[in-house]
Amino acid sequence: MATKKAYHHGNLRAALVAAALKEIAKTGPDGFSLRGVARRAGVSAPAVYRHFADKDALLAAVAEECWDRIGAALLAAVEAAPDDALERFRATGIAYVTFAVEHPEHFRAMSVPGLIERMSPDRMERANAWSTEERAALARAQEAGQIAALPLDDIMLAATSLTHGVAAQIVEGRFGKVDVARARELAIAATAVLGAGVTPRSETWKDPRTGVELRPKRR
Repeated sequence: MATKKAYHHGNLRAALVAAALKEIAKTGPDGFSLRGVARRAGVSAPAVYRHFADKDALLAAVAEECWDRIGAALLAAVEAAPDDALERFRATGIAYVTFAVEHPEHFRAMSVPGLIERMSPDRMERANAWSTEERAALARAQEAGQIAALPLDDIMLAATSLTHGVAAQIVEGRFGKVDVARARELAIAATAVLGAGVTPRSETWKDPRTGVELRPKRR
């Protein structure tokens, strides 16, 4: 009855996206079918085509739903963070981990290779702009002497790998039952270690990949 009510109220599109998220989390983007999504949503297969021309169109809608939600969570975290580049950077990692616990199906879908790239060009542009601004903020922090003069790509790689790894282990049940509060504690602990690793240093050191000597940025 709930599904029929949602349909009559014009919410079938949202119901289909929610059903597709469950299907993708279970089978991956190539393993699910529109018929399976319709069955999970409790509607007939032709009803799906009233909102989505084909499977690719539904996948694009799922990708956009995921990005809209995680984007809003990251933006809220940045706005609530202290006026400090490193703290804002950490805040996005903490928000990412807690988002995964609050929305595990979205997290699993986002982890599927190639899904996010299915978004519309305007959303892809906004996603790329976000990444560009994150990188620019780190560069400004380096110039101000707030972050060590490590290669920015390496910092972003380490941060992304760390937060995604923590989130994935929680969602996969590696830490047992973890609620949002506990997920936040784990994320704070992990990002604190990362933060300690990128604080400014007084001595020079070598890039482990190239052997090039690096010096701390001066104010």
